[in-house]
Amino acid sequence: MRRRLLIIVFALVAGLVAALGLPLAVTSADQTSQELFISRADDTARFADVAESALSTGRTRRLVADLVRYDELYDTPVLVVDSDGGVVASSREGLSTSQEGVRTPLLRGLAGRPPQRPHVLWPWDDRPYVVVEPVVRDSRVLGAAVTISPTHRARDEVARQLLYLGLGGMVALLVVALAVAVPVVRWVLRPVHDLDEAAHAVGSGRHATHVSDRTGPPELRRLAASFNAMADSVAAAVFKQRAFVAQASHQLRNPLTALRLRMENADSYVSDAHGREELRLALEEADRLGESVDALLQLARAESMNAAPRSLDVSAAIRRRAVAWQAAYQSSATPLEVDVPDGMTATGLPDLLDHALDALLDNALKFGRGSAVEVKARSRDDVVEIRVRDNGPGLSAEELARAGDRFWRSPRHQNVRGTGLGLAITRTLAEESGGSMEVSAAKPHGLEVLITLPVTGATSDTSGSRPRADQADRS
Repeated sequence: MRRRLLIIVFALVAGLVAALGLPLAVTSADQTSQELFISRADDTARFADVAESALSTGRTRRLVADLVRYDELYDTPVLVVDSDGGVVASSREGLSTSQEGVRTPLLRGLAGRPPQRPHVLWPWDDRPYVVVEPVVRDSRVLGAAVTISPTHRARDEVARQLLYLGLGGMVALLVVALAVAVPVVRWVLRPVHDLDEAAHAVGSGRHATHVSDRTGPPELRRLAASFNAMADSVAAAVFKQRAFVAQASHQLRNPLTALRLRMENADSYVSDAHGREELRLALEEADRLGESVDALLQLARAESMNAAPRSLDVSAAIRRRAVAWQAAYQSSATPLEVDVPDGMTATGLPDLLDHALDALLDNALKFGRGSAVEVKARSRDDVVEIRVRDNGPGLSAEELARAGDRFWRSPRHQNVRGTGLGLAITRTLAEESGGSMEVSAAKPHGLEVLITLPVTGATSDTSGSRPRADQADRS
């Protein structure tokens, strides 16, 4: 935007400089042309006075000598013609009225009209300056004196003046641009740039981001003040929403625990087999409800996490979680393959890798139907890619589009224990770490989850991450 605005300002300033410079250029060329014309008109009038006697008596020797001397001095051919246009005397042999540009002013002169300036001199116009002065005696035109002046010196002078004007205009343009245009554009656009960065910050989760409302034009200062008020409102709303989820989840844990204990104690008072089965099913539902409450609390903590991303040992974390899940995989006869190089590190939140690997390995074990599960990690283009893949039935295209949404579960998996928040929490933690999570179909079948994290020391771009509340949200 700054470049486009500077181009517009420079174009306007250049137009102003041109509007002021062009009249000066025309005036300068016109003045030089007028000076040359007056000089040659005076000389031509003098030759017309001398030629009157020669045309009357026919004696032209002295006239020719004057013409030759003048031609040698000023390099300007001169000729004198009679009333019929015939050459009576000339400064050079072979000089005639058929010279370029001579005929029209000659006819005007032989008609008794005074000389007129031929044209304005420009560097690219090499036509000679032809001045014709009629020779008049007793109101009768005897002939005319003609000077054919080359214009290269005068045109060089005009070119030099135009060059000076052009250089002056360029200097004026640069001075105005550097001293006025650039500071003004910077002053106008600085609040816009700050608002743009603040909008991206709010979009990435830093809801309480503020911009200065004391710089720039009044309209932008009012816009900045409105933006700050909006950011405060958004931050307050997000904080209240997340605080409600966290507090509600926390407050539900104690009643759920007490309810489960009472249901367990009621087991000794139920003697009927059907009643015992119903009590067992009720205990399972209470456990599922407890898992959902715990997952909600974990999601709220992930969204409002105040810890800054730090360096994580990806290789060690993957191997550690693989060992932790080895017994569960062996008990279900599910192969677990781990392929990760040593010493691989990435930048992320402290709880990211443990939660993500636990959630992905748990899903692969539950939904992979005993197929082999692969965990791979590679470093590529300043990012670390962690892939968890199973070879089970996978998900359809419609289901893949919703995978990772909160509380969403495939209709085929409704009878499998889970809350539908595992992938949602993993995605939130990954995006808060400056990375991403993608769920896709594996080939030839199965499901693959890709977690991408910036390598340690790389600059991450979180502009596309989901909103979160940072420390400023709680100030």
